[in-house]
Amino acid sequence: MGEDDEMRYVVYIVLMMISVATMAIENEDTVHLDSLPWGKRVLNTVFKGADAVTNFFMGCDTNYVTPQKYEFTTQAELSYWHDFYRLSSSESGKSMTLQSGNSLVLGGYIYWSIFGYGHSVNLGDIGKPQGETNGTGHRNSFVLNTARIIAEIYTFKSGKSARFTSISDIDLEGQDRTFTGLSSKCFGIDAQYIFNHRRYSWPAAFGENAVQRKSQGSWKLGFSYNHVTVTFNRNELSPYIAERIDTTLLFNKVSYKDYAISIGYGYNWAFRRNCILAVSILPSIGYRQSDITEHNLDKAVLRNISTDVFFRTSLFWNNTKYFTGIVVDLHTYAYRERKFSLTNAYGTVKYIVGFDFLKKKQYKDR
Repeated sequence: MGEDDEMRYVVYIVLMMISVATMAIENEDTVHLDSLPWGKRVLNTVFKGADAVTNFFMGCDTNYVTPQKYEFTTQAELSYWHDFYRLSSSESGKSMTLQSGNSLVLGGYIYWSIFGYGHSVNLGDIGKPQGETNGTGHRNSFVLNTARIIAEIYTFKSGKSARFTSISDIDLEGQDRTFTGLSSKCFGIDAQYIFNHRRYSWPAAFGENAVQRKSQGSWKLGFSYNHVTVTFNRNELSPYIAERIDTTLLFNKVSYKDYAISIGYGYNWAFRRNCILAVSILPSIGYRQSDITEHNLDKAVLRNISTDVFFRTSLFWNNTKYFTGIVVDLHTYAYRERKFSLTNAYGTVKYIVGFDFLKKKQYKDR
């Protein structure tokens, strides 16, 4: 088991242990529960505990936000993924840019109360032999969507199918620009605290388990950890490019870990009933530990300050039972050292449709 897998499982187990322990604290009506059959006692305890957790984390001003009325949410996503890479050498002043093959990705989420799990599959990978797939759609995500705190643990892979858009001093007109030797993978943890959580709802804009009734914004404080690895197989270069490219642009592998603090702002514009247009921007600054393997030699570990940006916007319609909308994400990662730099940016456009079911007890009579 790799380091990323170990951390993912440890964090997931800790989150589950915290949720179960919090549920156990809720012990009202114990005399009544003792008179029920064992199976019903377990179900009552679980659902009452979940309600207690939800009420604490999802408490809101109902003049501005309608909270989640159902126990479960399911949604389907059809996404368009795109990756961009720019590599440059300060030693020679040369640079090159690549773009991954565009990917159409099908995925979805299932939520229980404030907890969710999502998975996506690249439709372009279907039927392709192992090693030839684009890989961009392989993403797993565990999420916590609340009014106060939002968090996500995720993994994704991208690459394999890419093309050069420019290389310094090389005329690519009419040449084979395809490149199948570039790939990247990422394991990440993101968490944010919403300051104006009673009137501004991040879940209404991106979690689909609340509805923003009046326009409102909020400052956010976040923490993130990312472990990104980018590999470059120069043996996959076309002969034309391999003979002409500046060798200072080539590397075997870049691997870096980020620990970052971010301060950003989000705003939900409720321009008509059940409809919002949301924007969120989260610049971050942090500490980065990096390794680079070049010409089959390991360079010393490099440590420096990192700066990244996460931009997200959405347009949603949600009547508390059914919802649909579009979400656009843009994330950038930047690697820098004295002689070499690499910027990896990826963007997604998602169309989402879903519904809620199993209405909570307090809303059944309304």
